[in-house]
Amino acid sequence: MISTARSRPSPRPRSTLSFYLRNGAVVGIIKLASVPLVLSISVLLARWLGPQEYGVYAIAWSLAAIGAAAVSGGVSQFLTRRVALLHKSGRKPEIQPHIAAAMRLVSLAALLFLLLLAAGWSTRAIPLPLTGGTIALIFLVAAFIGVINIGSAALRGLERAAEGQLFLLIVAPAASAAVLLLMISLTGSRTAWAALAAIAAGYGLGAVLAQLRLGQLTAGFSGPATDARALVRPVAAQSKTYIAYAVLMILSLQLNLLLVGVLLQAEHVSYYNLADKAAQFAVLPVGILELLMATRVVSLYAQGDLKALRKLYLTLTAAGFAAALLIAAPLYFLGEEIIRLLLGQTYASGIYPVLLLLLAAQLVRAAFGPLTVMLLMTGHQAYCVASQLAGAAVLGTATWVLVPQFGLQGAGMAATAGVLAAYLPLAAGGYRTLGLRLPFL
Repeated sequence: MISTARSRPSPRPRSTLSFYLRNGAVVGIIKLASVPLVLSISVLLARWLGPQEYGVYAIAWSLAAIGAAAVSGGVSQFLTRRVALLHKSGRKPEIQPHIAAAMRLVSLAALLFLLLLAAGWSTRAIPLPLTGGTIALIFLVAAFIGVINIGSAALRGLERAAEGQLFLLIVAPAASAAVLLLMISLTGSRTAWAALAAIAAGYGLGAVLAQLRLGQLTAGFSGPATDARALVRPVAAQSKTYIAYAVLMILSLQLNLLLVGVLLQAEHVSYYNLADKAAQFAVLPVGILELLMATRVVSLYAQGDLKALRKLYLTLTAAGFAAALLIAAPLYFLGEEIIRLLLGQTYASGIYPVLLLLLAAQLVRAAFGPLTVMLLMTGHQAYCVASQLAGAAVLGTATWVLVPQFGLQGAGMAATAGVLAAYLPLAAGGYRTLGLRLPFL
Protein backbone atom coordinates (compact mmCIF):
# COMPACT_ATOMS: atom_id res chain seq x y z
CA MET A 1 0.00 0.00 0.00
CA ILE A 2 1.40 3.35 -1.01
CA SER A 3 1.17 6.07 1.58
CA THR A 4 -0.49 9.26 0.44
CA ALA A 5 0.92 11.31 3.28
CA ARG A 6 3.14 14.06 2.12
CA SER A 7 6.69 13.94 3.31
CA ARG A 8 7.87 16.97 5.22
CA PRO A 9 10.05 19.17 3.04
CA SER A 10 13.68 19.35 4.06
CA PRO A 11 14.66 22.64 5.60
CA ARG A 12 16.04 25.21 3.23
CA PRO A 13 19.73 25.87 3.59
CA ARG A 14 20.41 28.93 5.62
CA SER A 15 21.33 31.97 3.57
CA THR A 16 24.87 33.21 4.17
CA LEU A 17 23.69 36.80 3.86
CA SER A 18 20.86 36.35 6.35
CA PHE A 19 23.24 34.60 8.75
CA TYR A 20 25.64 37.54 8.75
CA LEU A 21 22.87 40.12 8.95
CA ARG A 22 21.10 38.41 11.85
CA ASN A 23 24.11 37.29 13.85
CA GLY A 24 26.09 40.36 12.91
CA ALA A 25 23.34 42.54 14.32
CA VAL A 26 23.33 40.66 17.64
CA VAL A 27 27.11 40.54 18.02
CA GLY A 28 27.32 44.13 16.83
CA ILE A 29 24.83 45.26 19.46
CA ILE A 30 26.84 43.48 22.17
CA LYS A 31 30.11 44.95 20.89
CA LEU A 32 28.62 48.44 20.61
CA ALA A 33 27.08 48.16 24.07
CA SER A 34 30.47 47.15 25.46
CA VAL A 35 32.13 50.28 24.05
CA PRO A 36 30.45 52.82 26.37
CA LEU A 37 30.73 50.33 29.23
CA VAL A 38 34.48 49.83 28.85
CA LEU A 39 34.96 53.53 28.14
CA SER A 40 33.03 54.43 31.29
CA ILE A 41 35.21 52.11 33.38
CA SER A 42 38.39 53.56 31.85
CA VAL A 43 37.23 57.14 32.43
CA LEU A 44 36.12 56.32 35.97
CA LEU A 45 39.46 54.69 36.79
CA ALA A 46 41.50 57.44 35.16
CA ARG A 47 39.67 60.17 37.09
CA TRP A 48 39.62 58.18 40.34
CA LEU A 49 43.24 57.06 40.32
CA GLY A 50 45.00 59.91 38.56
CA PRO A 51 47.74 59.50 35.89
CA GLN A 52 50.33 57.89 38.19
CA GLU A 53 48.19 55.14 39.77
CA TYR A 54 46.24 54.58 36.56
CA GLY A 55 49.56 53.96 34.84
CA VAL A 56 50.39 51.26 37.41
CA TYR A 57 46.93 49.74 36.89
CA ALA A 58 47.46 49.75 33.09
CA ILE A 59 50.78 47.90 33.50
CA ALA A 60 49.09 45.28 35.72
CA TRP A 61 46.23 44.87 33.24
CA SER A 62 48.72 44.40 30.38
CA LEU A 63 50.48 41.61 32.27
CA ALA A 64 47.10 40.00 32.99
CA ALA A 65 46.20 40.17 29.28
CA ILE A 66 49.50 38.49 28.36
CA GLY A 67 48.82 35.84 31.00
CA ALA A 68 45.29 35.25 29.71
CA ALA A 69 46.65 34.73 26.19
CA ALA A 70 49.26 32.29 27.48
CA VAL A 71 46.67 30.47 29.58
CA SER A 72 43.88 30.14 27.02
CA GLY A 73 44.50 32.04 23.79
CA GLY A 74 45.87 29.22 21.67
CA VAL A 75 43.65 26.54 23.18
CA SER A 76 40.55 28.66 22.57
CA GLN A 77 41.42 29.15 18.87
CA PHE A 78 41.88 25.41 18.44
CA LEU A 79 38.70 24.68 20.42
CA THR A 80 36.54 26.91 18.19
CA ARG A 81 37.74 25.07 15.10
CA ARG A 82 37.39 21.63 16.69
CA VAL A 83 33.92 22.22 18.15
CA ALA A 84 32.69 23.63 14.83
CA LEU A 85 33.88 20.52 12.97
CA LEU A 86 32.38 18.13 15.55
CA HIS A 87 29.09 20.03 15.61
CA LYS A 88 28.71 20.13 11.83
CA SER A 89 29.66 16.47 11.40
CA GLY A 90 27.12 15.29 13.99
CA ARG A 91 29.73 14.09 16.53
CA LYS A 92 28.21 16.06 19.38
CA PRO A 93 29.08 13.62 22.20
CA GLU A 94 32.77 14.42 21.59
CA ILE A 95 32.29 18.16 22.20
CA GLN A 96 32.05 18.11 26.01
CA PRO A 97 35.21 15.99 26.51
CA HIS A 98 37.16 18.41 24.30
CA ILE A 99 35.91 21.36 26.37
CA ALA A 100 36.86 19.56 29.59
CA ALA A 101 40.33 18.78 28.22
CA ALA A 102 40.77 22.44 27.28
CA MET A 103 39.80 23.50 30.81
CA ARG A 104 42.40 21.14 32.29
CA LEU A 105 45.06 22.72 30.09
CA VAL A 106 43.94 26.21 31.15
CA SER A 107 44.25 25.24 34.83
CA LEU A 108 47.78 23.89 34.36
CA ALA A 109 48.84 26.93 32.33
CA ALA A 110 47.39 29.30 34.95
CA LEU A 111 49.46 27.67 37.69
CA LEU A 112 52.59 27.93 35.55
CA PHE A 113 51.85 31.61 34.90
CA LEU A 114 51.54 32.22 38.64
CA LEU A 115 54.91 30.58 39.28
CA LEU A 116 56.57 32.70 36.58
CA LEU A 117 54.97 35.88 37.94
CA ALA A 118 56.05 35.11 41.49
CA ALA A 119 59.60 34.29 40.36
CA GLY A 120 59.84 37.45 38.28
CA TRP A 121 58.56 39.64 41.09
CA SER A 122 60.64 38.07 43.89
CA THR A 123 63.88 38.28 41.90
CA ARG A 124 63.04 41.79 40.61
CA ALA A 125 63.30 40.49 37.05
CA ILE A 126 60.10 42.48 36.31
CA PRO A 127 61.35 46.11 36.44
CA LEU A 128 57.88 47.56 37.04
CA PRO A 129 56.23 49.24 40.08
CA LEU A 130 54.14 46.28 41.30
CA THR A 131 53.46 44.84 44.78
CA GLY A 132 52.99 41.22 45.84
CA GLY A 133 49.24 41.77 46.21
CA THR A 134 49.05 43.18 42.69
CA ILE A 135 50.91 40.13 41.34
CA ALA A 136 48.31 37.83 42.96
CA LEU A 137 45.46 39.83 41.41
CA ILE A 138 47.14 39.76 37.98
CA PHE A 139 47.10 35.95 38.21
CA LEU A 140 43.41 35.85 39.18
CA VAL A 141 42.35 38.19 36.37
CA ALA A 142 44.35 36.18 33.81
CA ALA A 143 42.86 32.88 35.03
CA PHE A 144 39.28 34.20 34.99
CA ILE A 145 39.66 35.66 31.50
CA GLY A 146 41.11 32.31 30.41
CA VAL A 147 38.02 30.45 31.63
CA ILE A 148 35.72 32.94 29.89
CA ASN A 149 37.76 32.58 26.68
CA ILE A 150 37.31 28.81 26.68
CA GLY A 151 33.57 29.18 27.15
CA SER A 152 33.39 31.83 24.45
CA ALA A 153 35.43 29.70 22.04
CA ALA A 154 33.15 26.69 22.50
CA LEU A 155 30.04 28.84 22.05
CA ARG A 156 31.54 30.28 18.84
CA GLY A 157 32.05 26.75 17.55
CA LEU A 158 28.39 26.02 18.31
CA GLU A 159 27.46 29.11 16.23
CA ARG A 160 26.54 31.07 19.36
CA ALA A 161 29.14 33.80 19.02
CA ALA A 162 26.81 36.40 20.51
CA GLU A 163 26.43 34.48 23.77
CA GLY A 164 30.17 33.94 23.99
CA GLN A 165 30.82 37.64 23.64
CA LEU A 166 28.11 38.54 26.14
CA PHE A 167 30.04 37.13 29.11
CA LEU A 168 33.38 38.66 28.09
CA LEU A 169 32.21 42.07 26.90
CA ILE A 170 29.11 42.81 28.99
CA VAL A 171 28.70 40.60 32.07
CA ALA A 172 32.30 40.72 33.35
CA PRO A 173 32.87 44.48 32.74
CA ALA A 174 29.44 45.38 34.16
CA ALA A 175 30.09 43.34 37.31
CA SER A 176 33.54 44.96 37.59
CA ALA A 177 32.00 48.43 37.31
CA ALA A 178 29.44 47.61 40.01
CA VAL A 179 32.13 46.36 42.41
CA LEU A 180 34.30 49.38 41.60
CA LEU A 181 31.47 51.84 42.35
CA LEU A 182 30.75 50.03 45.61
CA MET A 183 34.44 50.16 46.54
CA ILE A 184 34.62 53.90 45.77
CA SER A 185 31.57 54.59 47.93
CA LEU A 186 32.78 52.49 50.89
CA THR A 187 36.52 53.17 50.94
CA GLY A 188 38.82 56.05 50.21
CA SER A 189 41.47 53.80 48.68
CA ARG A 190 42.66 55.24 45.36
CA THR A 191 45.19 52.59 44.42
CA ALA A 192 45.84 50.37 41.43
CA TRP A 193 45.48 47.34 43.73
CA ALA A 194 41.91 48.31 44.70
CA ALA A 195 40.96 48.85 41.06
CA LEU A 196 42.42 45.50 40.03
CA ALA A 197 40.56 43.75 42.87
CA ALA A 198 37.26 45.08 41.50
CA ILE A 199 38.18 43.87 38.01
CA ALA A 200 39.08 40.41 39.36
CA ALA A 201 35.71 40.12 41.13
CA GLY A 202 33.80 41.05 37.98
CA TYR A 203 35.65 38.65 35.71
CA GLY A 204 35.35 35.88 38.29
CA LEU A 205 31.57 36.21 38.12
CA GLY A 206 31.70 36.24 34.31
CA ALA A 207 33.77 33.02 34.31
CA VAL A 208 31.27 31.20 36.55
CA LEU A 209 28.26 32.27 34.47
CA ALA A 210 29.94 31.39 31.15
CA GLN A 211 30.68 27.86 32.32
CA LEU A 212 27.15 27.39 33.65
CA ARG A 213 25.67 28.43 30.30
CA LEU A 214 28.01 26.17 28.35
CA GLY A 215 27.08 23.27 30.62
CA GLN A 216 23.40 23.84 29.85
CA LEU A 217 23.98 23.78 26.10
CA THR A 218 26.13 20.64 26.05
CA ALA A 219 24.15 18.65 28.62
CA GLY A 220 22.01 17.09 25.88
CA PHE A 221 24.94 15.87 23.78
CA SER A 222 24.60 12.28 24.99
CA GLY A 223 26.30 9.22 23.60
CA PRO A 224 29.62 7.39 23.79
CA ALA A 225 32.51 9.81 24.04
CA THR A 226 36.22 9.85 24.77
CA ASP A 227 37.43 10.42 28.32
CA ALA A 228 38.51 14.06 28.71
CA ARG A 229 41.73 13.01 30.45
CA ALA A 230 42.78 11.05 27.38
CA LEU A 231 42.27 14.16 25.24
CA VAL A 232 44.49 16.51 27.23
CA ARG A 233 47.73 15.49 25.53
CA PRO A 234 46.31 15.45 21.96
CA VAL A 235 44.60 18.83 22.47
CA ALA A 236 47.84 20.30 23.86
CA ALA A 237 49.83 18.91 20.93
CA GLN A 238 47.39 20.27 18.33
CA SER A 239 47.12 23.62 20.12
CA LYS A 240 50.83 24.36 20.48
CA THR A 241 51.08 26.46 17.32
CA TYR A 242 47.88 28.30 18.24
CA ILE A 243 49.31 28.93 21.73
CA ALA A 244 52.53 30.33 20.29
CA TYR A 245 50.51 32.60 18.01
CA ALA A 246 48.20 33.79 20.81
CA VAL A 247 51.07 34.62 23.17
CA LEU A 248 53.00 36.44 20.45
CA MET A 249 49.88 38.33 19.37
CA ILE A 250 49.01 39.65 22.83
CA LEU A 251 52.67 40.30 23.58
CA SER A 252 52.97 42.43 20.46
CA LEU A 253 49.81 44.31 21.49
CA GLN A 254 51.05 44.94 25.04
CA LEU A 255 54.79 45.20 24.38
CA ASN A 256 54.67 48.90 23.54
CA LEU A 257 52.86 49.76 26.77
CA LEU A 258 55.23 47.71 28.93
CA LEU A 259 58.29 49.23 27.26
CA VAL A 260 56.82 52.70 27.80
CA GLY A 261 56.57 51.75 31.49
CA VAL A 262 60.25 50.78 31.50
CA LEU A 263 61.57 53.70 29.42
CA LEU A 264 59.31 56.49 30.69
CA GLN A 265 57.09 56.91 33.76
CA ALA A 266 53.77 55.48 34.94
CA GLU A 267 51.83 58.59 33.91
CA HIS A 268 53.05 58.14 30.32
CA VAL A 269 51.73 54.58 30.45
CA SER A 270 48.30 55.95 31.39
CA TYR A 271 48.31 58.31 28.38
CA TYR A 272 49.39 55.56 25.99
CA ASN A 273 46.89 53.06 27.37
CA LEU A 274 43.93 55.42 26.99
CA ALA A 275 45.02 56.48 23.50
CA ASP A 276 45.30 52.83 22.47
CA LYS A 277 41.81 52.08 23.79
CA ALA A 278 40.37 54.99 21.81
CA ALA A 279 42.20 53.99 18.61
CA GLN A 280 40.92 50.41 18.82
CA PHE A 281 37.36 51.68 18.42
CA ALA A 282 38.23 52.13 14.75
CA VAL A 283 38.62 48.37 14.21
CA LEU A 284 35.50 47.43 16.17
CA PRO A 285 33.64 46.42 12.95
CA VAL A 286 36.58 44.23 11.92
CA GLY A 287 36.44 42.45 15.28
CA ILE A 288 32.72 41.78 14.88
CA LEU A 289 33.23 40.29 11.42
CA GLU A 290 36.10 38.09 12.62
CA LEU A 291 33.94 36.63 15.37
CA LEU A 292 31.14 35.80 12.97
CA MET A 293 33.14 34.37 10.11
CA ALA A 294 35.09 31.71 12.02
CA THR A 295 32.64 28.83 11.61
CA ARG A 296 31.81 29.88 8.04
CA VAL A 297 35.49 29.74 7.09
CA VAL A 298 35.81 26.25 8.62
CA SER A 299 32.77 25.07 6.65
CA LEU A 300 33.86 26.50 3.28
CA TYR A 301 37.40 25.17 3.63
CA ALA A 302 36.12 21.70 4.59
CA GLN A 303 33.98 21.75 1.42
CA GLY A 304 36.96 22.82 -0.68
CA ASP A 305 35.13 25.94 -1.86
CA LEU A 306 38.10 28.30 -2.13
CA LYS A 307 36.29 30.57 -4.56
CA ALA A 308 33.60 31.34 -1.98
CA LEU A 309 36.30 31.74 0.67
CA ARG A 310 38.08 34.38 -1.42
CA LYS A 311 34.85 36.22 -2.12
CA LEU A 312 34.02 36.23 1.60
CA TYR A 313 37.43 37.68 2.41
CA LEU A 314 37.19 40.47 -0.17
CA THR A 315 33.67 41.44 0.85
CA LEU A 316 34.38 41.55 4.59
CA THR A 317 37.71 43.36 4.15
CA ALA A 318 36.11 46.15 2.10
CA ALA A 319 33.21 46.46 4.54
CA GLY A 320 35.47 46.46 7.61
CA PHE A 321 37.85 49.08 6.21
CA ALA A 322 35.02 51.41 5.17
CA ALA A 323 33.50 51.18 8.65
CA ALA A 324 36.91 51.77 10.26
CA LEU A 325 37.33 54.99 8.27
CA LEU A 326 33.92 56.24 9.42
CA ILE A 327 34.81 55.64 13.07
CA ALA A 328 38.34 57.04 12.81
CA ALA A 329 37.26 60.35 11.23
CA PRO A 330 35.57 61.90 14.31
CA LEU A 331 38.38 60.64 16.56
CA TYR A 332 40.89 62.33 14.29
CA PHE A 333 39.13 65.68 14.03
CA LEU A 334 37.37 65.89 17.42
CA GLY A 335 39.47 63.57 19.58
CA GLU A 336 41.19 66.27 21.62
CA GLU A 337 37.90 67.98 22.52
CA ILE A 338 36.30 64.66 23.48
CA ILE A 339 39.24 63.71 25.73
CA ARG A 340 39.26 67.15 27.34
CA LEU A 341 35.54 66.87 28.08
CA LEU A 342 35.87 63.40 29.63
CA LEU A 343 39.21 63.58 31.44
CA GLY A 344 40.43 67.17 31.51
CA GLN A 345 43.23 69.12 29.84
CA THR A 346 46.10 67.19 31.42
CA TYR A 347 44.97 63.91 29.87
CA ALA A 348 44.03 65.59 26.56
CA SER A 349 47.53 67.03 26.12
CA GLY A 350 49.13 63.66 26.82
CA ILE A 351 46.75 61.42 24.85
CA TYR A 352 45.80 63.20 21.61
CA PRO A 353 49.21 63.39 19.85
CA VAL A 354 49.83 59.65 20.20
CA LEU A 355 46.17 58.87 19.41
CA LEU A 356 46.65 60.17 15.86
CA LEU A 357 49.55 57.78 15.27
CA LEU A 358 47.74 54.81 16.81
CA LEU A 359 44.69 55.50 14.61
CA ALA A 360 46.97 55.17 11.57
CA ALA A 361 48.19 51.80 12.87
CA GLN A 362 44.63 50.52 13.31
CA LEU A 363 43.60 51.67 9.82
CA VAL A 364 46.54 49.73 8.38
CA ARG A 365 45.29 46.67 10.25
CA ALA A 366 41.75 47.15 8.92
CA ALA A 367 43.04 47.47 5.34
CA PHE A 368 44.48 43.94 5.47
CA GLY A 369 41.15 42.51 6.66
CA PRO A 370 40.50 39.26 8.57
CA LEU A 371 43.59 37.43 7.33
CA THR A 372 44.34 36.02 10.78
CA VAL A 373 40.99 34.24 11.12
CA MET A 374 41.22 32.94 7.54
CA LEU A 375 44.59 31.30 8.22
CA LEU A 376 43.83 30.09 11.75
CA MET A 377 40.54 28.46 10.83
CA THR A 378 42.04 26.66 7.82
CA GLY A 379 44.99 25.14 9.67
CA HIS A 380 47.67 27.52 8.38
CA GLN A 381 48.48 29.02 11.76
CA ALA A 382 52.25 28.81 11.17
CA TYR A 383 51.98 31.96 9.06
CA CYS A 384 50.26 33.70 11.98
CA VAL A 385 53.13 32.77 14.29
CA ALA A 386 55.68 34.07 11.76
CA SER A 387 53.75 37.33 11.39
CA GLN A 388 53.61 37.90 15.13
CA LEU A 389 57.33 37.17 15.48
CA ALA A 390 58.09 39.73 12.79
CA GLY A 391 55.68 42.28 14.25
CA ALA A 392 56.94 41.88 17.81
CA ALA A 393 60.59 42.13 16.72
CA VAL A 394 60.00 45.33 14.75
CA LEU A 395 57.73 46.80 17.42
CA GLY A 396 60.13 46.12 20.27
CA THR A 397 63.18 47.39 18.39
CA ALA A 398 61.44 50.50 17.09
CA THR A 399 59.99 51.32 20.52
CA TRP A 400 63.37 50.94 22.22
CA VAL A 401 64.99 53.24 19.65
CA LEU A 402 62.23 55.83 19.10
CA VAL A 403 60.75 56.35 22.59
CA PRO A 404 63.92 57.84 24.13
CA GLN A 405 64.09 60.25 21.19
CA PHE A 406 60.42 61.15 20.63
CA GLY A 407 58.61 60.06 23.80
CA LEU A 408 55.06 58.74 23.35
CA GLN A 409 55.01 59.84 19.70
CA GLY A 410 57.89 57.42 19.15
CA ALA A 411 55.74 54.63 20.62
CA GLY A 412 52.97 55.52 18.14
CA MET A 413 55.41 55.40 15.21
CA ALA A 414 56.67 52.03 16.42
CA ALA A 415 53.09 50.70 16.59
CA THR A 416 52.47 51.50 12.92
CA ALA A 417 55.75 49.88 11.89
CA GLY A 418 54.91 46.80 13.95
CA VAL A 419 51.48 46.39 12.33
CA LEU A 420 53.01 46.58 8.84
CA ALA A 421 55.70 44.05 9.76
CA ALA A 422 53.07 41.66 11.14
CA TYR A 423 50.54 41.87 8.31
CA LEU A 424 52.87 41.59 5.31
CA PRO A 425 53.73 37.93 6.15
CA LEU A 426 50.02 37.28 6.71
CA ALA A 427 49.17 38.66 3.28
CA ALA A 428 51.87 36.49 1.70
CA GLY A 429 50.60 33.42 3.56
CA GLY A 430 46.99 34.09 2.61
CA TYR A 431 47.91 34.40 -1.07
CA ARG A 432 50.13 31.32 -1.08
CA THR A 433 47.76 28.95 0.74
CA LEU A 434 44.25 30.22 -0.08
CA GLY A 435 44.77 32.54 -3.04
CA LEU A 436 43.59 35.56 -1.07
CA ARG A 437 44.27 38.90 -2.73
CA LEU A 438 44.09 42.24 -0.94
CA PRO A 439 41.24 44.42 -2.24
CA PHE A 440 43.56 47.34 -2.98
CA LEU A 441 46.00 45.29 -5.12
